Amino acid sequence: MSRPRRSPLVRFGAPVLLGGLAAVATVAVGLGAALAGPLLVLAAAAGIGAVTLGGSALVLNAPRRGPGEVPVLGASVPESTRAVLTRILEADATTRERITQLRPQAFVPAATEVLDDVQSLITRIDALVGSEQLQSLRPSAGEVTMLEGMATRYVPELVDAASDTLGFLQTFEGSAREEALENLESIDRQLHVLAEGVEQIESDIVGGVSRSLEVHSEFLRTRFADQHLNPIIDV
Repeated sequence: MSRPRRSPLVRFGAPVLLGGLAAVATVAVGLGAALAGPLLVLAAAAGIGAVTLGGSALVLNAPRRGPGEVPVLGASVPESTRAVLTRILEADATTRERITQLRPQAFVPAATEVLDDVQSLITRIDALVGSEQLQSLRPSAGEVTMLEGMATRYVPELVDAASDTLGFLQTFEGSAREEALENLESIDRQLHVLAEGVEQIESDIVGGVSRSLEVHSEFLRTRFADQHLNPIIDV
C-alpha cells in the first residue's frame, strides 16, 4: 500500500506560490536597495524563484512517513545484509521505547535535549537503513558495521548513562546535582559526535563512496579528541 500523499493543490500550487513570492521579494529588495541594474535584479529573481519552486516541490511531493513507521527492506536485499539491517532497526525500536519511558523523568532542559538528540540520531540511522544505497552494501561494509555499532552498542550505552544521571538529578542537590548536569552535557556532546559520524555516512552514501570501519572509527575518535571528551563508549 502506498504512503499517503498531499493533495494536488498543496503539492503543485504551494511550490508555484512560494516560487513566485520569492521572485517578487527579490525584485523588491534588489530595486529598492539599488544594488544592481533592473535586468540583473530580474535575472536574480528568476533564479531564486526557480530554486524556491524546485526545492519546495521536492519537499512537498516526497512521500510522508507515518509516526514510528519502520523503513522497508527491499526484497532484493541479501539475507546476510538483511539480518544486520534488521538488528539495527530492532535496536532503534528498543531505544525509542526507552526514550518514551524516560521522558517523564526529564525535568530539566538538559535532559530533554539529550532525549531529543537520541531520537533524532536513531531517526537518521533508520532513514539510512531504508535507503537503497545502504541496502545494496555487503554486511561487512564499513558503513553498515558502524551503523550497527551505533544502534546496538554506542547509543544504548549513552542512554543507559543518561538514565542513571536522571536518577541522580531526582535524588541529589548541590554539587552532586551540578555534576549530574555536567554528565548530561557530556553525554549530549558525545551524541553530537555520533551524529557527525552519521552525517559523514550520509554524505558518502550520496557520493557513492564507501569507507572501511577503521576509517569511520578513526573519524569518531578524532572528533572526541578535538572536543576533549572522554567518551563512555569504546570506539
